[in-house]
Amino acid sequence: MTEIKETYYIDFDKLFENYADKYYNEHESEYEAPDDFAYDLDKVYNLWATSPQDVLGGLSPTEFFDGIPTADLPDILKGACAGDGNPSSLLFDRIARERSLMGELCEIARASSDNKLLDVVFSLLEEMGGADNAFYLEMIVRADIETETKEHCLEPLCDRVASDESLRDEILERTSHTEDINILELYAEVLSFAPSGNDKILELLRMLLGVDANTAYIAALMGRYGDDRAATDLYSLLDDCTYATFIEVRNAIEALGGTVDDHYRDFSDDPTYKALKNLK
Repeated sequence: MTEIKETYYIDFDKLFENYADKYYNEHESEYEAPDDFAYDLDKVYNLWATSPQDVLGGLSPTEFFDGIPTADLPDILKGACAGDGNPSSLLFDRIARERSLMGELCEIARASSDNKLLDVVFSLLEEMGGADNAFYLEMIVRADIETETKEHCLEPLCDRVASDESLRDEILERTSHTEDINILELYAEVLSFAPSGNDKILELLRMLLGVDANTAYIAALMGRYGDDRAATDLYSLLDDCTYATFIEVRNAIEALGGTVDDHYRDFSDDPTYKALKNLK
C-alpha cells in the first residue's frame, strides 16, 4: 500500500464552507434574502468539487479523490471517521464506485464497534448493491451495535425475505438457537415481510406476543405479516391493555380483515388517552 498522505485527511467540509462563503459574498446581490442561497447549494457544491484548489496542489476535489489508489481507500475511510471527523461525500462516492472493495468493507464492519464508521460502511455497501445475507444476519445480532445502526442491515433483509425462501428458512433455523427476546424481535421484524401462511412464522409471532413486553410492536408485526389466524390472539388483548397498545392491536386486527368498535372500551382514565384528547 502506498503511504497515506496527510492531505487525505483535510477537512473537506470546511474547505467547501469557505468556498461557499466566498461565493455568497461575491453573489450576494443575486439573492433577495440570505436563506435563498440554500437553493443554490447543490450548484455551488458542484462548482467547488470541479474547481482547482491551492491546498490540493491545483487539483479539484474531484480530481484529488479520483487520483487516490483504490488500495488506500479503506484506511482513508477509517481515518476520516476517527474522532469528530466525517468522510467527505466525494470520498464516499469514490469508494462506492469500487465494488472490488466490498469484501474489505465487510471486514472493517466485522472488526469495528464504532457506530459512526459502521453507519458509513453499511451505507456504502447499500450503495454498492448490498452484502450477502450471511453478513447482515451476523451484524444484526451483535450487542455492540446500536439499534439505529442495525437498521442499515435489517432493511436489505426485509427487502429480500419475500422472494428468498432460503433466507426465511435460515432465519427460522436461527430462532431455534436463541432465547434472547431482542434478537427474536429482529428476526420477527424481517419475517413479518415474508408471504403469510407459514406456520413457523406465525408460531414465532404468537410466542413473542405472549412473552414480549412490547405488545404493541408484536401486534404491529402480526398485522404486517397478514396471517388472519393471528386475529384471535389479538382480539384476546383488547380487554386488558393501555390505550396506546389498544390502538396498535386494533390496527393490526383491521389489517387482518377484522373490526373493532371505536367505543369498545372506556379509556377516560388512561393517561395517554387523556393527553391525546386534551382531557384533564
